[in-house]
Amino acid sequence: MNTRALVKANASGNLPAHVAQLAESARDYADAGMAANTRRAYAGDWRDFDGWCADMSVTSLPASAETVALYLTDRAGSVSVATLGRRLAAIRTAHKSADAAVPTSGALTQVWAGIRRLHGRPPAPKRAMLLDDVRKAVQAMPNTLAGKRDRALLLVGFGGGLRRSELAAIEIEGPDAGPVRLRFVGGGLEIHLHRSKADQEGRGAVVAIPHGSRLDSCPVQAVKAWLADAAIKAGPVFRGVDRWGTVGGTALTPYAVALVVKAAAERIGLDAEAFAGHSLRAGLATSAAANDAPAHVIMQHMRHARFETTKRYIREGERFTHNAASMAGL
Repeated sequence: MNTRALVKANASGNLPAHVAQLAESARDYADAGMAANTRRAYAGDWRDFDGWCADMSVTSLPASAETVALYLTDRAGSVSVATLGRRLAAIRTAHKSADAAVPTSGALTQVWAGIRRLHGRPPAPKRAMLLDDVRKAVQAMPNTLAGKRDRALLLVGFGGGLRRSELAAIEIEGPDAGPVRLRFVGGGLEIHLHRSKADQEGRGAVVAIPHGSRLDSCPVQAVKAWLADAAIKAGPVFRGVDRWGTVGGTALTPYAVALVVKAAAERIGLDAEAFAGHSLRAGLATSAAANDAPAHVIMQHMRHARFETTKRYIREGERFTHNAASMAGL
């Protein structure tokens, strides 16, 4: 079904009112089929391809396989292979959405394979913030409102293995709370996720974060202290704090969460550029693997959809503890 055609007909007044309403609903459902971040990225990718086609005086929709191959060739070397792969996916998605034939040919396949072979580079992952790093970072936090917020953010992000977008979205459980909710329970605290990156269909998940083995690195106590001192009783948990110590009413952005992690790393003498929002999530999985946590426990807590993802963290965590050279007695 071409939802664009239905909406266009609706705009021109060619559809009865009840069918027009259905067309609008169909468009909304089609939009909801893709994550907002992916949709924004694809929109930018399509603008680049469409602009290139205009400059070259060729048609972008429908595009021929030769046009796409030439576009990839022109961008190869100046754009990462990962970005080019996403742009290729965006081009295919645009054609599918318009009910146009997806450009494909043996020559295009060969060109793309050659680009990946010649220009492909393994991604440079950000460093994991391991347990010792987190403990040092929270101990180095200033005893200010912002410091208490950042202490709680680091410990919850690490303990829950949360993505930066999930951390930013946490709200105190209540009737008006959003899709990521926090509540305190006997064993610690729970983060209720109604939807996440790996759960686009909204099945939901509950992440349990237990009390810490040490008071100075207990995520539960850190969150309670932050909420009490900031007088937050409802709404977003992690909010902005200005230079005068005034707590804002809106949630931190995912980008701001990443800046908190970078600043915490720099405060303990680490290279801030080597860390990002994902460092807390990676740090938990790697630290758990280093402490011989069972693979299925790590996978469940991290909410990985594929075991291959979990295995990557396990390999990193066991790099020295399960090492052939050390087991050989070197």
